[in-house]
Amino acid sequence: MATVTTVGRPAPLSHRLAQALLIAPESALIAALLIINLFAPSIWIGAGMTLLILIFLIRFSALHLASLAIRHARWNAADALATVAYALHPRSPDALGLRGIVALTRDDAGSAVALLRRALDLAPDRATFALALSSALLEQGEVSAAERAARRALELEPANAAGHLCLAQALDAAGASPETIEKHLREGLAHHPAPDAEVSLRCALAQHLAREGRMAEAALALSAARAMLPRCSMAHRTAVGRHIADIEEVVRPQREDHAA
Repeated sequence: MATVTTVGRPAPLSHRLAQALLIAPESALIAALLIINLFAPSIWIGAGMTLLILIFLIRFSALHLASLAIRHARWNAADALATVAYALHPRSPDALGLRGIVALTRDDAGSAVALLRRALDLAPDRATFALALSSALLEQGEVSAAERAARRALELEPANAAGHLCLAQALDAAGASPETIEKHLREGLAHHPAPDAEVSLRCALAQHLAREGRMAEAALALSAARAMLPRCSMAHRTAVGRHIADIEEVVRPQREDHAA
């Protein structure tokens, strides 16, 4: 596996060039053809450059549209677009990562783990891939590996709120103390996360507090999650909305029992 880039230290030029070639492998060939064309102009060289540029634009568009499709919970479209991008560039970490995320949403944790590990091998400094891998590993019951992936994401991006959520979930599955789990959930919220991550963190906190019998605090966390829900992406709104309803079914009767 490739070495993880040290956070806070500028990556060497060779590393940056390697990453650029991973993103746009056509660039080196286009540059070479352009130089050749300067000294020996040819219509075939021009056609070759045009074809390479067209392939790059198609792949870039497919990746962009696949990301948008994921945000709008259009999983079939996302999978088809990511597959097109992968076919045009099988070593694209973005195509592999997007296919892995789609596989995870389809409860195919085995495929998700394989795809996301390949994406991380190629782009070891992508915290997003490490977080998705942590979730996929947790789905497979590989708790220690899920914890390592979450910690790796936080090493890459210490202020990543979703990283604290993944770590808290892995530690919960590992049987960590309630205080440790709550600490990581609250640390995630302290980083002022984006709506998707904030709602997930507040739901996880509500569920954790309810298990600890702290029903009033759980209800407050759940209320804050519900208030934030309209600001989430469509994909997240659909999944988390059901989760909120499930937690409310646990919290409401127990609160009523305590009030009685």
